[in-house]
Amino acid sequence: MTWRHLPLLVLAVLLAACASFAVPLPALDGAQQAPDLTLPTPEGGTFKLSDLRGKVVFVNFWGTYCPPCVDEMPALQSVYQEMAGDGLVVVGVNVEEKPAKVAAWTQEHGITFPIALSDDGTVNPVLALRHMPTTWFVDANGVLRGKMIGQMDARIARRVAERLLAESRP
Repeated sequence: MTWRHLPLLVLAVLLAACASFAVPLPALDGAQQAPDLTLPTPEGGTFKLSDLRGKVVFVNFWGTYCPPCVDEMPALQSVYQEMAGDGLVVVGVNVEEKPAKVAAWTQEHGITFPIALSDDGTVNPVLALRHMPTTWFVDANGVLRGKMIGQMDARIARRVAERLLAESRP
């Protein structure tokens, strides 16, 4: 090999390294039933997690005051739109904000997945939420399979959804 081939070799090694790089999935080995959240919606209705049994559910705890939460919303919306027909539901649980503010923000940003509220923040101590965003991954049987603390991108959301949806098919 000559020195003039060295840049090509370096480029080939870098491309191979990038191609094999995979963001690890969060652990999905949980075996306990998810708490049956019952929370109000911005429209005055009621959200109940157990009503979604049979679907794979991402429960995303977020706030408009949380920059990583806001940054994550387009990825969650994209994956929801792409996979809702396959049985995925994304639910955003807004923490510590008033219904009118949440409704206005979600409408302005084109968020179409269901939104629930914990406007007094009671979910924080009850569910031991210490960081936002936090997303729970609930399988079709209502089992809390895992969670992600911090911002999630569309790639990870899609991979988690694909895995849990595949497991829920007969």
